[in-house]
Parts: sequence; C-alpha cells; structure tokens
Amino acid sequence: MPAPSNPESRALAKLAWEAAWERLGNALQPPAGYPPATPEQLAECFEVAQARLDEVRAAFGVPQGR
Repeated sequence: MPAPSNPESRALAKLAWEAAWERLGNALQPPAGYPPATPEQLAECFEVAQARLDEVRAAFGVPQGR
C-alpha cells in the first residue's frame, strides 16, 4: 500500500470527492426545476463518486477492503 500523500493532494482528493458527492446527490434528488437524471447519468455519477472516494482512501493511506 502506498504511503499517505502530502496535505495538498489530500485536500484536492477531498474536494474532488465533495464535488462528486454533490453531483450524485443532485442526480438522486434533483433540485427544483431540474429534470430527473437518466439511468446512464445515475450510473456515471455512482462510478465517478466511487473513483473519487477511492482516491481519498488512497490519499489518506487507508487500505482497500477489510
């Protein structure tokens, strides 16, 4: 497992995760006036959110799985 990264890369990983999380939330429950997400858009949001979460995990040196 790689060692935890520096503070800047951890901060960037967190920001990317927060953006992906917000995008997923908006896809699951669109704000007023927005159309519902298509199944393809939902799948993409889940994939991006998972990838960003994996980046946060790696940036903080947390091993995959248990």
